[in-house]
Amino acid sequence: MYQNKTYFLLFICLFIGLIAGAQSAQLTFEQAVDIALKNNYNISIAKNQEKEAKNANTLGNAGMLPTVAINASGAFANNAIKQEYNTGATVDKSGIASKNITTGVYLNWTIFDGLKMFATKEQLSVLESMGMLNTKVQIENMLVKLINNYYSIVMIKQMIKGLKENMVVSEERLKIAQRKFDIGTASKVDLLQAKVDLNAQKASLIRENTLLTDAKETLNQLLILPVDKDFDVLDTIPLMNDYKYEDLKNSITAKNTDLLFAQRNIDNYKSIVKETRGNYFPKLNLNANYLFSRADNQAGLILLNQNLGLNVGFTASWTIFNGFNTANLIKNQKLDVENSALAYESLKTQTQLSLIKAFKKYADDISVLALQEDNKKLAKENLDIALELFRVGTTNSIQLQTAQQSFIDSINQLADARYNAKISETQLLKLSGGVVK
Repeated sequence: MYQNKTYFLLFICLFIGLIAGAQSAQLTFEQAVDIALKNNYNISIAKNQEKEAKNANTLGNAGMLPTVAINASGAFANNAIKQEYNTGATVDKSGIASKNITTGVYLNWTIFDGLKMFATKEQLSVLESMGMLNTKVQIENMLVKLINNYYSIVMIKQMIKGLKENMVVSEERLKIAQRKFDIGTASKVDLLQAKVDLNAQKASLIRENTLLTDAKETLNQLLILPVDKDFDVLDTIPLMNDYKYEDLKNSITAKNTDLLFAQRNIDNYKSIVKETRGNYFPKLNLNANYLFSRADNQAGLILLNQNLGLNVGFTASWTIFNGFNTANLIKNQKLDVENSALAYESLKTQTQLSLIKAFKKYADDISVLALQEDNKKLAKENLDIALELFRVGTTNSIQLQTAQQSFIDSINQLADARYNAKISETQLLKLSGGVVK
């Protein structure tokens, strides 16, 4: 007896553990987002490019800081020397050693370059901003794909749930048909049709489970997880359903990532024009060095020559004429600015048009969703009534079969309507810049 109780307790513990394990395998949408942000290749590449742009945005890279270098050189020689002086003295020796050593610190600093360095710094800041926006674009694209994939799994799961509910009715219908056939109150046609319909539903369940597995594998691939990793998802598709067109329209210019990127592109071309204009002005460089030099000779007029000290100077240059190359280059660069501005305006009108269409579609999808929710309730009530009437013999199997089909259609249409509404909501958020908070 004690042993049986022990086995029973072990079974209960194992059962609870299995339930806990099944619950721990549930993947929420927020968890999926966290995994994607860590693992997605495109996002990782964009983040690295963003870091590169940030690292490049420095005063030194813009040319505002001096360059400092330390140089050293040395020379050693062993020569034969023959010298004749105007005094009549001569030197004729071999094996004469000499050495020269020079070392110093050198500084070069561009003091003025026609404000070109400030334009370069401005461009580096713009490029850093574009790097950040590019990362946001990649995150937005990932989130849109994630929403599509994650909630498609939820939709299939809801369809499977409805199919199983319908199969429960079909199993009850088969039992009733069998009982009526056994007592001779119904023909075998009803019994056979009930079996055929139940088998068809079982086949549909197999297909839906295959679709569910495929959808999970696709999501795993997006999250860079093992393709065959199993998990469960939530049963609901949340919708905010409180959007106002004017609010969304007003947020486009300030938040739409594509438009912000296009605006930064205009700023980038403007800074390039400023850089080129610097070529019209003179350039002034400060040069300084602190040198030590020593030369030792075993023969000649100077046996030792040593210097130590600071030297400061400047260089100035001014290109007066270069065949109008700078002027022509600026003309073309201004055209680039104009083209980028036109591209921005074109993108803006396209985005506004997309928003209008997306908002209308979202409103339609919400209305359809409300109708499908009501339809599902009506179809369920109709099915319950048809099943009861079939049980008491006041209706036939065809009417019950019709009610069942209406019920499963309402389940599928409701799940599809919820998914479509979610996709429409996602499109609205992307256009208005609200996908990434």
